[in-house]
Amino acid sequence: MPTPRHVIVDASKAGIYHTISRCVRRAHLCGDGYDHRRDWLQKRIELLASLMAIELYAWDVLSNHLHILLGIRPDIAASWSDEEVIRRYLTLWPCKWRRRILGIPVNAPPTPEEIEAVLQTPGRVGLLRERMSSLSWFMAKLKEPIARRANREDDCTGHFWEGRFRSIAVLDEAAILAVSTYIDLNSIRAGVIDRLEDSRHGSIGHRAAKAAGRRPRTRVALQGIPGFTNKQYLEHVDAWARTVAPGKHSTPRSLPPVLERLGISRRSFGTLLKRGWDRISGTAIGCADSIDLE
Repeated sequence: MPTPRHVIVDASKAGIYHTISRCVRRAHLCGDGYDHRRDWLQKRIELLASLMAIELYAWDVLSNHLHILLGIRPDIAASWSDEEVIRRYLTLWPCKWRRRILGIPVNAPPTPEEIEAVLQTPGRVGLLRERMSSLSWFMAKLKEPIARRANREDDCTGHFWEGRFRSIAVLDEAAILAVSTYIDLNSIRAGVIDRLEDSRHGSIGHRAAKAAGRRPRTRVALQGIPGFTNKQYLEHVDAWARTVAPGKHSTPRSLPPVLERLGISRRSFGTLLKRGWDRISGTAIGCADSIDLE
C-alpha cells in the first residue's frame, strides 16, 4: 500500500523532494509526433515556479514521464503580505466565470476589487498561503492543464496521468547531488541525446546554456547544487554521462569531495545512476545520519 503523502511531506517546513509522474498512454505523452507537449510542460513549470514558493533544482521531461527535484518554501510564503499572496494566486488561477460576468479579460492582472473580495472572505488568505508552497498543489496544477489539453488534442476523455505522482524526500546535500545527477542524466541514459548541451527539455540544458553565455530556453530561476559552481556541476554530470550512456562504461576516476566525505563509493554512485529510480523502494533518500534524524 502506498505511503500517505502527509507522512512523506511535511507541508509546514521547508524541504526538498523528488517527484516522478508517468502517463497512462505511454507513447503519447511526448513521444513521436507529440514532442510539442514537452514545451507545454516546461512552460507550465516555469510559470508555477515564478509565482509559487517553490524552488527548482532539476527537471527532465521524457517521452512517457517526467522527473522534478524541487523545494517547498512555506517560510517564503509566510513572509508575503496578504495582498501579495492573493495577487500571486489569482495570477495563476483567476476566477474565469466571474471575470466573464464582470467583463474582465481572463488573462488580465488581478484587479484591486478581486483582491479585496478575497481579503473579505474569512479564512481564505490562510488557505491560499498554504497552497502557494504546497507540493501537491504544485503537481496538481502542473499536470491537470496538460491532461486537459492533451485529451482535447487526442479527442478523448479519461485519465492521462498514471495515478498520483510519486514523491521521495531528499534529506541532505549528498542526496540533492545524487538525485539531480540522476535526473540530468535521464535523457543520456535513454539515448534521447548524445550531449548534455543538446537537452531541450531539462535542467541540464538550462545550466549548459547559462555556462556558455547563451539564453536558456526557460526563465526558471534554477537553484545551485550545494558544494558546486555551475561549471563544476556540469563537469561532474558530463563525467558520469560516460558511465550511463548506452555503449559507454568508463567511470570517473574521482568523486566530488562531498561524496568522498560521506563515504559514498564510485561503484555505489554508478549503480544508483544506472539502475534507475523506479527500482528503488522507500520514501526518502539521504545519508544514514539524515535518515536516522527522520
